[in-house]
Amino acid sequence: MARTIMPVKLHEKIVAEVNDVRIDGMGIVNITPSYPLYIADAIPGEEILLEVTQVDKLSGYARVLEWLKTSDKRQNSQRQYLIDAGTAPLVNLKYQAQLELKQMQIQRLFDQRGIVSSVDSTIGMKAPSYYRNKTIVPVKWQDGHLTSGFYRRGSHELVPMTDYFVNDADIDKAIITVRDILEKYNISAFDPDIEQGAMRYIMIRRGFYSHELMVVLVSNHETIKFEENIITDICQQLPDLTSLIFNYSPKKEYVLLSPNNRTLWGSAAIHDTLLGYDFVIGPNSFYQVNPQMTEKLYDLAAQKANLKTTDVVIDAYSGIGTIGITVANQVKQVLGVEVVPGAVADAQLNIKANKIKNATYILADAPEQFKRWQDAGLKPDVVFVDPPRRGLTSQLIQATVDMGPDRLVYISCNPVTLARDTVEILEKGYHLSGTILPVDQFPQTSHIESITVFKKSS
Repeated sequence: MARTIMPVKLHEKIVAEVNDVRIDGMGIVNITPSYPLYIADAIPGEEILLEVTQVDKLSGYARVLEWLKTSDKRQNSQRQYLIDAGTAPLVNLKYQAQLELKQMQIQRLFDQRGIVSSVDSTIGMKAPSYYRNKTIVPVKWQDGHLTSGFYRRGSHELVPMTDYFVNDADIDKAIITVRDILEKYNISAFDPDIEQGAMRYIMIRRGFYSHELMVVLVSNHETIKFEENIITDICQQLPDLTSLIFNYSPKKEYVLLSPNNRTLWGSAAIHDTLLGYDFVIGPNSFYQVNPQMTEKLYDLAAQKANLKTTDVVIDAYSGIGTIGITVANQVKQVLGVEVVPGAVADAQLNIKANKIKNATYILADAPEQFKRWQDAGLKPDVVFVDPPRRGLTSQLIQATVDMGPDRLVYISCNPVTLARDTVEILEKGYHLSGTILPVDQFPQTSHIESITVFKKSS
């Protein structure tokens, strides 16, 4: 069998021009037309001296040794640790250039699929930093101290952080407070190298309007030593604390949090408002992390949906009911469906808290529930979908078009799966209605939300 000859060698140093940016924010240098190198913190048009750090058959990775020519779109954020950890890969790209990049990437993905479309300019934030209302931060004992931060790309080395730049600043302070208390009591931390240790993550949620604070201790062990002392110290040092939760999440069973929550102090949830509505938010609740831009996102989605007071609306992937509740006063009826029991329970609480009389939330798998609704003769006017990053399933798309709504409003957090799903939706008798609108929920990162409306073809 012929040996594959790579166009580059490990640790080879090369002077090259950066050609493009990948969807995850990594710069691309095309060594040959079919062999790219991916490089963090590299902006198109820059000339760099790079060192190859990984070689595979189809592509490789490299790091910048020196910038020989820099782009006028580059800024020095003085936060290289965010690049190292990959948590804010665009932090050295000027914000207007970030918005333009995200618009271009969505447009390109649609063009590559042969979809005739128009992508609007990205709606950005006025202050694109310190915006996240939630974070989940790993902890690890390093150099004799309990360290919090994020792991360096492709390693088990934790990059220490005190300023995460994208979190609410009070969340950053709370992380340090909780971490130092855990260190005081010499609590063990999960070590990914040996897969042993107790504490895995510190999760913090903070209400943007309410300022209510939730702390979740995510543990690989079922109990925590010095529990009462830790509770007392956290309560004393975090005056805004509303909810302190212990989440038993063994590494072999769960990626991050499990459903196994035990309230150590205070409430089992916090509250915050969105577009004037009150929402209960538990440790496992899906709730958009950028409340300022979420209000814009949902308001714009409702506008683009061209809602009418006679409309029957289905809210798929409804979570705790945020989309459905915020549009309920504009339509005749809202029907939500969600497969996560805790989310449906929260949605039902939120309906009552906000005195919503025309909304119902059901615990079910969406495609199966759509079929039941269709069999019952339901004819929705509008279906909202806000799926996770993996996008829609073919079963959900088919179940949606079988009901034949006039409009399908797709709120996407992943343009790759959006473009993929669009092909299938268009093949099933719908067409794009208007432009695709990107909304920057995640400044400094490569992620982007967007709103796409599909209309049933006559």
